[in-house]
Amino acid sequence: MRMLGRSAIIALALLFSVNMATVSAFAEDTACFVLCECNGKIVLFSESANELLAVYKTPLTSLSPADAELLREGIRLKDRAEVVRLIEDLGVE
Repeated sequence: MRMLGRSAIIALALLFSVNMATVSAFAEDTACFVLCECNGKIVLFSESANELLAVYKTPLTSLSPADAELLREGIRLKDRAEVVRLIEDLGVE
């Protein structure tokens, strides 16, 4: 996982807030995390805190087209165990 500078985090947060409207339309149940694509990177956000938690180095282009599309839409996850399983399933580092 790579650390980002403050301006990059602010830019990602702004993009995330735009994408959250799309993600929210998919389900109204409670979720704690969102794994999604942001500026070509795979990122993990805390949905409840609107906080960037991780930026992964695996390029989106290395995933299958179907998985990449799901990440563009945003994948909501209810707990850390689901996050870990999905990251492993996708082969994301």
